[in-house]
Amino acid sequence: MRVLNVGCGKAKREFPEASEATEIIGVDISPNSEADILHNLDLTPWPFESDSFDLIIMQDIIEHLEDVPATMNEIWRIARQNCVVRIRTPHYASYYAYNDPTHKRFFGIYAFDGFLTGSQNDLYATAQFSLEERRILFPKVWRITGVSSLANRFSKRWEQLFSFIFRPENLEFEFKAIKTPT
Repeated sequence: MRVLNVGCGKAKREFPEASEATEIIGVDISPNSEADILHNLDLTPWPFESDSFDLIIMQDIIEHLEDVPATMNEIWRIARQNCVVRIRTPHYASYYAYNDPTHKRFFGIYAFDGFLTGSQNDLYATAQFSLEERRILFPKVWRITGVSSLANRFSKRWEQLFSFIFRPENLEFEFKAIKTPT
């Protein structure tokens, strides 16, 4: 399994499948990172061949990038068919979203729906993914009290009415790259 850890920082090998991977490549802009390749991720194309990876990890990086549709298109380009893409990012109501001056945007639970196969919002991206899972992650107090379960079950209503009352931490998404033969 060939893995790309995008914006790896100092945690290039910190994900569950690391021991199964035949190759793990880290890419980051910081020379202080564990990156194998130093690259500004706002500049596309990224220095990878198309259809190169089986797993792409994007943990706490997409909120730092300028152009989300261009990023998702680039992820799709370098992903193999059925490549798993994992994204973690602060929720827009999270304490973490606003306390890093390098964050450029914030996301809600439905922010990536325009990249899903069959989406009506295909004006900005050619990337096509299937949604495998999406979750709102909460601090322990909201997990114990059941708020987390209710928010994930009724996520649209929770975001509309309660997201700044019962504040989350992060969002997690898992997608699969869908590439139809040409």
